[in-house]
Amino acid sequence: MTVDERRAAWNEKGFFVIRGLISPAEAKAVEDEVIARIRANPPERHPGETLYQAGPDYAIFPEKEPSPSAVNPEDRIAKVFNCHAEGMTRRIAECDAVADVVADLLGPDLDCFQSQFIFKNPGVIGQPWHQDSYYFRFDRQPQVGVWLALSRATLENGCLWVLPGSHRGPIHEHVPDRRPAANRAYTEIVSEDDSAREPALMEPGDVLFFHSYLMHMSTDNVADERRAAMVYHYARAGTRPIGADVAAQLAPVNRWIPVRRSQAEAA
Repeated sequence: MTVDERRAAWNEKGFFVIRGLISPAEAKAVEDEVIARIRANPPERHPGETLYQAGPDYAIFPEKEPSPSAVNPEDRIAKVFNCHAEGMTRRIAECDAVADVVADLLGPDLDCFQSQFIFKNPGVIGQPWHQDSYYFRFDRQPQVGVWLALSRATLENGCLWVLPGSHRGPIHEHVPDRRPAANRAYTEIVSEDDSAREPALMEPGDVLFFHSYLMHMSTDNVADERRAAMVYHYARAGTRPIGADVAAQLAPVNRWIPVRRSQAEAA
C-alpha cells in the first residue's frame, strides 16, 4: 500500500490495513509477554476489583463474566492497559514500521499515550459501537489507533467492525451499555445508521490504522479460539487532557511515552 493510497483511505474511510506489517513471531512474543504479566499478578489476588494496578505502569481489567471455558488467569481478562511502557510491547510501539505510518498522519512529533492488550476469549461478549475520542477528551484531535492482530480475527471469534466515513462526523452521544455482562464504563452509540459497516478480517501481524472519530465495534466470540489484539493509541506531542478532572479520570489507563521528535522539536 503506497503512501498516497493510505492517505486517500484515511481521508475517505477513516482507516486502512497494512498486511503483514509485524512478523508473526513478534506478534507471538507480545502475547507471551502480556500473559506472563497476568500470571505474575492474576485476578484471583484482586477479588471484586474491576480494574487493578498490577505493575508500576500497567493495569488489568477482568471480564465481568469470564469465558465459560476459563482455566488460566488470562482466560478471565478483558484488557491489559499500558503494557507499552517496557519490553516487546514498547519496541513495537516505537518501531519505524508503525511510527512512520502514524507520523505521516499526525506529523513528526508523536506520543503513545495508551495501549490495550485485548483478549476476546471464547464465549465473551463484544464491545458496542463507539468512538475513541469520546473517551480521549484532549485539546488536540484526532488521535490514531493502531490495532495489531496477534491472532486471526474472524467473523466467528469476534472481529472488529468499522463504519467507513463515520470519522467525518461529530462525536456522537454515547449511552451506557445496558447488557448484563457489559464491562465497566462500556458505552454505546445507538443513534446512527450502521448498515454500511465492514468487518476487519485480519491475520497475525496485520495492522489496522484508524481515526479516533471512526465508529467501530466488535461482536461476541462464538468460536473456540481466542481473538487477541494489541492496540496502541498515538497523539501529537504536547496533547493534554481538557481539565484536571479529565486528567484524573484518564490517569489509571494512560501512560504517555515519547515516540518521535523532529529536529525542530528537539532543538
